[in-house]
Amino acid sequence: MAFNGSELIDNPFNQFFSAFTDILGYAFFLIPISFIAIALYIKTRTVAVAGVWLMASTLMIGTAIFVEYPEMGFVYYLFTVISFVGVIVSIYLEGR
Repeated sequence: MAFNGSELIDNPFNQFFSAFTDILGYAFFLIPISFIAIALYIKTRTVAVAGVWLMASTLMIGTAIFVEYPEMGFVYYLFTVISFVGVIVSIYLEGR
């Protein structure tokens, strides 16, 4: 794989992350999203904040990036649903 400047101008996001997505596939984006969610949980000690981050980020990435890859979009939507359930349960249990 060579770094081509003309491809960088046309599609900078995919060009910068192509080394990682070539090795790990499009599940690579779950790694930084998960690290940020873990950091949010450690900072706030609430599942709701980390769940909202996971829900928002996986929903946006699953919708925007994976138009050509609907199977990966489905995986990201599963993370969205799991985080939504976590947020609802966390809000319910904190209110008790």
